[in-house]
Amino acid sequence: MATASDAMTPPESRLALRASSPARAIWESRRELQAKIDVMAFMGLHVYDPAWNSLSQRTPNQPSSIKANTMYSASFRECTLTIFGTRQSMTIPVQTCTRVGDVKSAIAARAMVSQERVSFVIKQGCTWAVQLDSAEVGRRVIVKGIKSFDPEPYKYPHPTGIIGAGYNGLKHALYWLHHGDSNFVIFERWDKVGGTAWLKQANKTSKLQTELAAFHVWFGMEWGADNKKLTYPTEWSTWPGKEETIKHMQHAAERYGILPYIRFKTNVSKVDIVGRMQDLDRSYNFTVQDLDKNNAESSFMVSNLLHFPGAYYNPRIINYPGEEEFGGRVGYGMADDIPFDNLKGKCTAILGNGAFAVENIRTCMEYGASKVYIVTRRKNLALPRLCCWFCHQAVFPVPAAMLLNSMEPMYKACGFGDPWSYHSVYGSREKMNATIRSNSRFGIGDVTFLAVATGRCEYVQDLLKRCSSQTLHLEGGRKLEGVHNIIKALGLIADFEADRMHRIKEMIGMWPDGDNRRFLFADPLGMNAANFMSHSAGPGCYSQSVSVKFFLDYPGETTRLKAQGIEAQLPRMKATDEKPTYQVDAKYVMLVGFCVDAACPLLQAKMVGMDDYMSELYWAVNPFESFWKECVDSWDKYQEDWRNQGHEFQYVDYPYTRDMVEGWFQEYEAKVGPRRVADKAVWRPATGGHEEEDVDVGPVQYDRGNSQQWWRASGVLS
Repeated sequence: MATASDAMTPPESRLALRASSPARAIWESRRELQAKIDVMAFMGLHVYDPAWNSLSQRTPNQPSSIKANTMYSASFRECTLTIFGTRQSMTIPVQTCTRVGDVKSAIAARAMVSQERVSFVIKQGCTWAVQLDSAEVGRRVIVKGIKSFDPEPYKYPHPTGIIGAGYNGLKHALYWLHHGDSNFVIFERWDKVGGTAWLKQANKTSKLQTELAAFHVWFGMEWGADNKKLTYPTEWSTWPGKEETIKHMQHAAERYGILPYIRFKTNVSKVDIVGRMQDLDRSYNFTVQDLDKNNAESSFMVSNLLHFPGAYYNPRIINYPGEEEFGGRVGYGMADDIPFDNLKGKCTAILGNGAFAVENIRTCMEYGASKVYIVTRRKNLALPRLCCWFCHQAVFPVPAAMLLNSMEPMYKACGFGDPWSYHSVYGSREKMNATIRSNSRFGIGDVTFLAVATGRCEYVQDLLKRCSSQTLHLEGGRKLEGVHNIIKALGLIADFEADRMHRIKEMIGMWPDGDNRRFLFADPLGMNAANFMSHSAGPGCYSQSVSVKFFLDYPGETTRLKAQGIEAQLPRMKATDEKPTYQVDAKYVMLVGFCVDAACPLLQAKMVGMDDYMSELYWAVNPFESFWKECVDSWDKYQEDWRNQGHEFQYVDYPYTRDMVEGWFQEYEAKVGPRRVADKAVWRPATGGHEEEDVDVGPVQYDRGNSQQWWRASGVLS
């Protein structure tokens, strides 16, 4: 409890007094002890609780294997393991009573070999001795039977086949090559990299809605500040257009030498499994068409298959009564199917409210449209640029409630209402917690808000019933008259041909029909989250590439997952009339991650440091002051351009201030984490006025998982 004298004592003096207090010393000791226990548990070692010594006293009815009146030491020490014939070593926390067999089991699991292959040797006087599994592990141990503490990747007889040299295909190829694996071939229908989404479906006016820093194809910890080939994308635009986005993919392919592994102008038309699906030596026979030679066919054998057919393949086609009488232009808002030459000075109605609809608002504004109607059944959340940046630069994910609160100034200034009231928000009445669930992702950008604020864009929550001459008749009875263009941004449908080629019935996790050697992936639909790390494809695709290579390199892991019943817990997906089998949503991917990551600690370990990497990346590429200036300059430039086009409106101030953003950081520091990676070592959460160190952590938790059961099975406990 704070006293009057405490208020008179300088903060640094109070910290010094607390540091020397007996209670503080006890609590700090508990924290250190708990940290060692947690490390042992994470490695798969079984911690011994000294309180269990009372259970080791043998009674007449207990087996003779339990030693009577034996006290086992649970004190902690270090054990240094060195691989025989190498300089590879690792030091781990153990207890005095930790058994050799327990450590061998953990090392074998890490190296993915059988425990019988591993032996421990220690120095005894002038000789060496092999330790028995029942012995206490030595302080310095020579490990025989493995070449490395890390597992050895499985060697396949054929290369891995990658179908598609778009964003996802290139990402996986980059990850493969960076980790020394060039045993792959990419098949691509186009004559260049980029994929259908950017080479065909994107408009000439398309731009990235998120920052390139979160999207660039070499996003990932391997391509940090020290990488000489590909590093932080500081030389590229923050929100590049179509041509620059494709150019950055070409740049990555050239820098990492991917192009020789791509067979352009080829189409994989058929896939046949050679062997039984449960056989490790099975393979896949591709029927490959050469598009430059009248679709001449050939065969190509691969051991693994990665297919990225894409989520943005075809527009959803809906025809409305009276379209032939409309008399204006009708397009689908993608693949340049936009009446660019008929926008200036004309009124356009955009049907839909997804990310493509938001992009088309910007296009209409830039081409001088007099008015834009957004006709949508329900109004979706749109995300201001500054809020997107705040999530991306954060060390730890930003809570949805904090994100919604950050959106409020833009929503209020531009007449968008309360973001907490939108249909996709499931939040507490006090606005303290929230989850955002939506079938579509955020449309990101400031121009939509500005267009509404200046009266050039109007949201109409209704559905189109029919058309007549330059008029849209809505189901609610309203008529939108004087409309010259209709843009149907009604969503995109993935490629059903991929289902037919693979002949799959259902997705089990991310595997077609549970085949762990085939990966069929497209960007998941929508969002379902209470915390937000990213609004871009970069982090998710990077995580996917790490996971895919992990399971292909170590096929024994998928065998283990099946044996442990993990596969049976994975979500499943079948095709519908609206989407193919492989097209899953954000919730589905989240459930797969929960099941698989929890069962694969080695896979989890590969993602350690991801939060730090992304935060440091953002502050290197998009530091606040420069990003702030870009947002404000873009906001003002649009208003200047629109006035030059002849539109009259009252100037709208940029809704955010530096003080507002500083407030976000202060709230984040108090509730979530430090504002910068460098601050992690000294950051402490707000605890009602008390330092975190002054809170008793409670008793040490020894028993992690099945530790007591393991010690019973080993004959130590009754």
